[in-house]
Amino acid sequence: MRRTALRAALAVTAVAAISSGTAFAASAINWEVGLTFYGDNFTTPVANFPAPDGGCHPFPATADALVGWSNFQHVTAYRTADCSGYAIGLGTLRTFQPGEFASFTAY
Repeated sequence: MRRTALRAALAVTAVAAISSGTAFAASAINWEVGLTFYGDNFTTPVANFPAPDGGCHPFPATADALVGWSNFQHVTAYRTADCSGYAIGLGTLRTFQPGEFASFTAY
């Protein structure tokens, strides 16, 4: 009985530590710098690129909007995973369907 109670207490402590660590890491991100992708029509930040480098990056699958806050001028999206094929200019403030694009570049 004591062993089961001890295991349960350790499990709860571990979950609490992981949860608080995740919350701290998420709160440390400044979502209003660089390029931020949002879900739920601009209400939930899902990915942030503080200094877009012009490289090819995977497009966040759950994103349905983006805001270019600073440090770059344009976002180009692709339906392929390797930034090849037809390029679609998204600008710096745009909505789209989740999963519509597979990769992007920003410069």
